[in-house]
Amino acid sequence: MKFGLLTTGFPRFEGDCAGSFLLTLARGVVEHGHSVQVLAPEPCRPCPVPRWPGIEVSWVPYARPRALQQTFYASGAPDNLRQRPARWAGAARFPAALYRASARQLADCDALISSWCVPCGWVASKTAEGRAHLCICHATDVRWLSKAPGGGAFAREIVGGATSMWFLSASLRERFFRTGGIAPSVVTAHVGPMPIDPPHSLPETRSELRRRLSIHGFTVLCLGRLVPVKGLDQLLHAVAALAEPVSIRIAGDGPERGKLQALAQRLQVNATFDGWVAGERKEALLRACDAIVVPSGPLDGLPTVLFEARARALPIITTEAGAIPDHLHGDADTLLVPPNDRAALTDAIHRLRARCTSEAAVRA
Repeated sequence: MKFGLLTTGFPRFEGDCAGSFLLTLARGVVEHGHSVQVLAPEPCRPCPVPRWPGIEVSWVPYARPRALQQTFYASGAPDNLRQRPARWAGAARFPAALYRASARQLADCDALISSWCVPCGWVASKTAEGRAHLCICHATDVRWLSKAPGGGAFAREIVGGATSMWFLSASLRERFFRTGGIAPSVVTAHVGPMPIDPPHSLPETRSELRRRLSIHGFTVLCLGRLVPVKGLDQLLHAVAALAEPVSIRIAGDGPERGKLQALAQRLQVNATFDGWVAGERKEALLRACDAIVVPSGPLDGLPTVLFEARARALPIITTEAGAIPDHLHGDADTLLVPPNDRAALTDAIHRLRARCTSEAAVRA
């Protein structure tokens, strides 16, 4: 079978965090003997079209000159639109451009997958024409739809052209159905996190990995896009307030990198910025660090890195943002704090450091 995938973001290169879970999903489809045709917004700067076996990526232009295409990527559409309202012009043009591309380039696909119910789910439902369509909903899109004028009508049109839906949490599923006045029995609805790459073995021991990566003392990992919604500035302030030494490895990139590096220097926090990581390098950091911290702001959804960490039994500190509490509340290896609460984040890191130090002493 050939699957068409419509999305507002897809990795532009190996290790790119933009829509990385969709690359994992597409690879899973290919492993089962199928192929995937991806339609995603064209980046504002020219870049090579990424190539992976069985996955064909096509960029969808939606504004000219190309430099005006600033609605997606970078900080992500929600933050991009908040920072510069003029970017809504691109957001308004993209659905029509995606519709044309879908009708032209996905006509030979046997089934469709869409990520973000608006605009991609709506476009896929309009062009499915009886084909199977899985619509993946996140957090921001469901929230936006529930508040937008005519959101209920959009929700009903999406469900009308979808054979199944995927939600990050039961509360988001209920909110979507409530927005559209839709009976839950109308469409099959799945609830769960996005797919992740499973752990893979490395030849080195954890001690050897720490030496190779120059990790000394208690070190926490952050992995993802360096954008405002991820709350990395809160983490730097929280670590700066600690009496005991804690180091940070920040794996990822984004428009906030320069500001975060300057803030770390000003606060005298020992933070190493690793840039984009993938494959062996990513696995090594996940295994070598003592914990992962995901200080998501209130508008974040459900970062997949939380489940990558849990699959490796890595202790987690994160916030009660988005759908995170639905999956991690009560988890023995997870500490949850309110979003944007530096004092609570500082206390959580202090407690986890003390626990890890105590456990290390017992093992010794």
